[in-house]
Amino acid sequence: MQTKILKALREAIQEARGSDQGNLFNAAAHTDRKVRIIVGFSGGRDSVALLKALCVLKDKKNSPIEALQAVHVHHAISPNANKWARFCRRMAEELEVDFKVAYVRVKNTGEGVEAAARQARYDAIFKAAHAFNADMVMTAHHQDDRLETFLIQWMRGSGVDGLATFPVTRDVQGTKLVRPLMGLPRELLERYLELTELTWVEDESNADTAYLRNAIRHEILPVMHKIRPGFKEAAARSVELVAQSAQVLREVTQEDLKKAQDSERGLSIDYLLALSEARQALVLRAWIESFGLMPPTKAKLDDLLKQVRMSGHDTKLAVKVGGNLQVRRHGLKLLMREVAQTKKDKTRFETLVWHGAGCYSLPSWAGELVITEVEGDGTGIGEGYFENRVLEARPRQGGEKLKLYKNRPRKHLKDLYQKAGIAEFDRPNLPLLWSGEELLFAAGLGMDVRYETDNPEVKRYRIEWKPDATLLTMMQD
Repeated sequence: MQTKILKALREAIQEARGSDQGNLFNAAAHTDRKVRIIVGFSGGRDSVALLKALCVLKDKKNSPIEALQAVHVHHAISPNANKWARFCRRMAEELEVDFKVAYVRVKNTGEGVEAAARQARYDAIFKAAHAFNADMVMTAHHQDDRLETFLIQWMRGSGVDGLATFPVTRDVQGTKLVRPLMGLPRELLERYLELTELTWVEDESNADTAYLRNAIRHEILPVMHKIRPGFKEAAARSVELVAQSAQVLREVTQEDLKKAQDSERGLSIDYLLALSEARQALVLRAWIESFGLMPPTKAKLDDLLKQVRMSGHDTKLAVKVGGNLQVRRHGLKLLMREVAQTKKDKTRFETLVWHGAGCYSLPSWAGELVITEVEGDGTGIGEGYFENRVLEARPRQGGEKLKLYKNRPRKHLKDLYQKAGIAEFDRPNLPLLWSGEELLFAAGLGMDVRYETDNPEVKRYRIEWKPDATLLTMMQD
């Protein structure tokens, strides 16, 4: 029995260590290294069994484990919370394991107490993992938990990703989340604790069938077992097959997404609509999720796809998809943009105090102008246009012209923006730098060549526009 558990632990550690290696040579070197593990330790039956087995494995010859730390999350919901924390500390001391209590406040944001507590728990555990410099976080989810989750997701009408439940290992916040007991039934862990004569605590809420998971565990599964004894093992195989199918779909979707995106993460509408409708939905959902958003509901996704199919290249499509982000259409591609939170553009005037080369912050424009001195025989705008001049960042008023090339005439900004492929809804967020009544620079386009010189006896400057690191730009890094 213990052999089965230790084998599952070794295999899970091996999978987690080798899952992100690029080639066999690097993988072999990486998997020889011992790992530091954080254990989510509630003090319940399953987590006690996991911690005990990890301690046994750590003491084995050629153990893959360097260090363990048990983290107990104190939710302050149950009147027994303090008692559970004390029990966990004593158990960790008996097993000679480093121990930490993480205190959290559970905030119900509308998804229910269970979901809020789970999120607070994971946030606390991964914060502890970073402090411990852990390679992986382990939780004690087992085969029965996976089956319960499958039924919950099925009852909610989830797709294959939801029905696949949770994988044995995945990346979370830069650390591996590992569930090594996934292939083992609850009964085996119970027998293991009986043999080791270890005790555990019982969370009184586990008996409350008002919670869906508890109702499934105590009322639904016993009936299913009565109808078909031993069905859990067969059901576990089905869940694993669904998980494999979901993995294949994710891989295909990521390949489609890679081909459909440009360098700025715009999504090609032509490529998208050339796919089957089912793949269109998968790619669009994956694209939205890649910006850190929750997946849209089927109804919202269907509506967005319908609008994309029915709209033309000049359509002003804008659909909010979560937080302050919305999907916008620009020509033949979809863009993800933040909803503007600034005041009306014509009130966004900012005066710059000239201090030479450097960064000039423009708070109302959510960015900065970076002005650098030109060295050697390069061209730049002469210092005379900056010194003792009224320098001002202004919004576009209409009718402005800029000369970008020496052998071409001045052109209206509208035409230059169109030629540069800058979406109409992005243009109001691009400031213009004026020196008195002379337009020196337009963000997104460049400097007016009429004010440039290559005279080495004159100080010359180049101007760049750098927007602040917003949600979208951070995700591209």
